[in-house]
Amino acid sequence: MIKLIVANGCSYTRGAELDDPAAEAWPAVLGARLRLPVVNLASDGGSNRRIVRSTVEQLDRLRAEHGVEFSEMLVVLMWTGMARNEYHDATRADRGNRPELAGETDWHRLGRWRIDEGDPAAEAYFRLLWDEDGAVSSFLVDWIGIDAFLRGHGARVGYVYAWDVLPKRPSRQAKDLGRLLDGARVYGGAVLASRNSFYEAVHRRFETGRLYHPLARAHAHFAGELADWLRGGRRPAGENIF
Repeated sequence: MIKLIVANGCSYTRGAELDDPAAEAWPAVLGARLRLPVVNLASDGGSNRRIVRSTVEQLDRLRAEHGVEFSEMLVVLMWTGMARNEYHDATRADRGNRPELAGETDWHRLGRWRIDEGDPAAEAYFRLLWDEDGAVSSFLVDWIGIDAFLRGHGARVGYVYAWDVLPKRPSRQAKDLGRLLDGARVYGGAVLASRNSFYEAVHRRFETGRLYHPLARAHAHFAGELADWLRGGRRPAGENIF
């Protein structure tokens, strides 16, 4: 019996450009459909590394605060763009639309938009460290780790892509790493097929905001898709996640 949903991701999960993200973002709508409380840990501009870090940091606290066992938690992670990362600097705060978690603003988001803001760390990261194949392989290693951590604690887990974030031709190393993950736990049924995403499910069917984030009707539609999938209606034969 699932008693708590924990969602994490980027702005697509937090609900950027919605009038009331706490009620209209897909995690909230999913919780309402399944009649379950929801904790949304997502951050605008957050990276996959941040999703992994903050989920691991918060899971035990959430279990204790909500009085549930790990086996009574459903964790849904929505993966985001590969060209993002983060670094830690407690001497200044990285604010914006961030969840209210202890120490969260000590972690600084790295993304290409930060170059336009004049951030020297972002400029150095993309000039000296960024490599698409390396980023994809690092992402998959992190995914393998968080999957083992969550399932090892007994939690139910589902994974979704925010949009088509993977290269069309993954490297051989990425393919080898992808085989270590269970595609049945991924919305769309395949680890390395990020075209099966939130964005693709609602693109050209529902209105988006000025910054191309899905709006309320899109979130509601996708929450219904997720509810069907988690209940087993859109999965290959086998154990249901929910």
